[in-house]
Amino acid sequence: MKTEEKMAKDKHIKDNNAPVKPDVYGSIIFWLLMAAVFLVPLFFNIKSYDQFEMPKLTLLRIFTSLMLGTWLVKIFSEGRIEYKPMPLDIPMLLWALMNIITTFTSFSPNLSFRGEYENFAGSLSNLNYVALYFIATQFIKTKKQVNYAALTIALSGLFITVYSLMQFAGFDFIKWSDASVIKGRYFASMGNPNFLGAFIIMVIPLSVAFFIQAAKAGKKGYMALLGLLFVGEYIALFGTQSRGPFLGFVFSMAVFLIYGIKVFLKNSSQNSGGLLKAIVSHKIWIAAVSAVLVIAVILSLTAGKDATNRIVSSIADIPGSLQQSRLHIWIPAVKMIKDKPIFGFGVDTFKAVFPAYEGSDFAQIDGANVSSRTAHNEPLNIAATMGLISLGIYLMMIWLYLLSWYRSFKRIEEYNYRILSLGFFAASVGYLVQNMFSFGVAAINTTFYLIMAIHALDYASVKRLPASVIKLYDREKAGLFAPALMCGAAVLSVFLCFKAYNVYSADVNYNMGKLYGSLHNRWDLAVKQHELSVEKCPGEVKYHVYLGLAYERLAMMYQDKESKVKLLLMAEKAYKKGSELNSMNAYYWGNSGRVHTLLGEIQDPKYFTLAEEDYIQAVKRAPVTALFYNNLLDLYLKTGRGDKIMPMLEKIEMYDKQLAATANFTLGNILFGNRDYTNALYHYKRSFEFKPDFYECLYNIGVTAATLGQKQEAIAALNELLLKKPDFKQREDAEKILKDLKR
Repeated sequence: MKTEEKMAKDKHIKDNNAPVKPDVYGSIIFWLLMAAVFLVPLFFNIKSYDQFEMPKLTLLRIFTSLMLGTWLVKIFSEGRIEYKPMPLDIPMLLWALMNIITTFTSFSPNLSFRGEYENFAGSLSNLNYVALYFIATQFIKTKKQVNYAALTIALSGLFITVYSLMQFAGFDFIKWSDASVIKGRYFASMGNPNFLGAFIIMVIPLSVAFFIQAAKAGKKGYMALLGLLFVGEYIALFGTQSRGPFLGFVFSMAVFLIYGIKVFLKNSSQNSGGLLKAIVSHKIWIAAVSAVLVIAVILSLTAGKDATNRIVSSIADIPGSLQQSRLHIWIPAVKMIKDKPIFGFGVDTFKAVFPAYEGSDFAQIDGANVSSRTAHNEPLNIAATMGLISLGIYLMMIWLYLLSWYRSFKRIEEYNYRILSLGFFAASVGYLVQNMFSFGVAAINTTFYLIMAIHALDYASVKRLPASVIKLYDREKAGLFAPALMCGAAVLSVFLCFKAYNVYSADVNYNMGKLYGSLHNRWDLAVKQHELSVEKCPGEVKYHVYLGLAYERLAMMYQDKESKVKLLLMAEKAYKKGSELNSMNAYYWGNSGRVHTLLGEIQDPKYFTLAEEDYIQAVKRAPVTALFYNNLLDLYLKTGRGDKIMPMLEKIEMYDKQLAATANFTLGNILFGNRDYTNALYHYKRSFEFKPDFYECLYNIGVTAATLGQKQEAIAALNELLLKKPDFKQREDAEKILKDLKR
């Protein structure tokens, strides 16, 4: 049999008192990992256009590059690779492989690698999270380090909670624009209330775990501080008014409750002192559960009253809530899966593909001319963008993670570490539940992959899985070869850091370009900034598109034809590049159609044919988006091809009544703008026939009839509108028109 000392050395997570060989490189990597875990949730920068996810991912990539570089230096310094196998290694590697495969099978490999702008959830980010997992499993070696990891997450959560409470009190140190803020909901350093809620529900279980540990040790002062922290975190959670994170919070707290009940019942059956003795012996758990419930109820009815009402109304009408919030996204996602079941459309391509599958109800709920960033359901999103094979691997990874935690948790004897493990698991449950209604971002994904690594380490520790050593060369005989490799690794690490920062720097230029153009109308300066963003990051489609827009707007400021045409041709080139980088985005085709229409008017009518082709491509990719029908119909009227309008409408009416309503409504708007009120009224009525709850159309019928002097028809339409839709957004205008008609 092995001695106690030998067994301790074989453990992957050693006891705090076990002898550990000094490892400078390992310590550097560990503290870099902790710095990333602490800073990524907190970091944002208002100089870039994307002020939250882009800065967070840039920081994460810089830290990851430094950690990987240090790891390589360690390997070359020792002349060998030490590797500790973990239960999640194979599914993690398969997950990484499928990210690579579905990037290459994507309709836009470049888009799938970088990720859609704003999401940045391409294979580059996913592989980064996998790298974090492997770094954590290899360089977290003691229970003390696991405790540091928990404290790091909790400390980051503390600062975010404080910032949330500052926003709650109206003391934000940044004056955000109205476009950046969702009124009545705060977001702290996460940029979105849903993401703030998702992170908070991963921090709260750790606070609860620390509270239970403090109660066990009788540290009343520490308990009081943790109690106050929980109050702050709960206010922050309710301040987001996000239903998915709140549901995740309920499930994460259920983990503690179920475990507490299980322990209580087990010990009660073993004790002979009866129920009273059992209650006394479990007073810590009972006090903790009671405190959570009392605080939650009080805060829910006071500071969180608005959020409580929102959540209660959602529970009271679950089908209606789902229909309003998620079903109009999930159903198209299922259709996407049916069309591309094996490899999907490509990593993080949901936003580009969704308009081809969305229904007209999405535009009514979320607004016209927008697309859903993701499926707002992690399994559905993976299946739609990466295929069912990838989904199977992801589910296997999650299942093995849950299994690893359960099997290791049963064998953890130390009370404090057992409670901490439970806290980590509850945090992961919160993450998984809320991701059924949302999606992961840098801050919460970083935390989740770290938690998976910690529980994989726990499992490997209790199973005492042997470590592997691969010898590369004899360090003593390597001479200058080893230092050369170490220098190469350091240079590579610095180069990757520079590349990560350069991508961020491009977004700063992009932001400056948008500010110069939209705020100061200095499109000449905007062009220069957008050119810099394209130069620094030629793979980001958004930069090409907005460079084209800047050229187009600058062209409109010139009076001479030559300068105007030159700039419009430059815009055409930029828009074309955008469509090449993301051929599924209807709006990029629409941009090309617009600039070709301008060139047709200014330079050569042959461009009208190109504009028509562009708009047809846009309609094909977003068949229920009214904007492109509007553009196409306007083009036909402008070029004297009105004969094409009715055949197009008839075709639409044959296969999609909802779309027919949109198309007729759009044509009515164009005709109204051209003062052809009689035909406008006809198409408004036609639209309303296809969609009797199209209240904007009913309003337009009333306005147009009033314009034509058809008072009775106008009065009937507006009265019907106010009766059926009392909260119509233009109710005051409708009432004013009615009042004028009845004089």
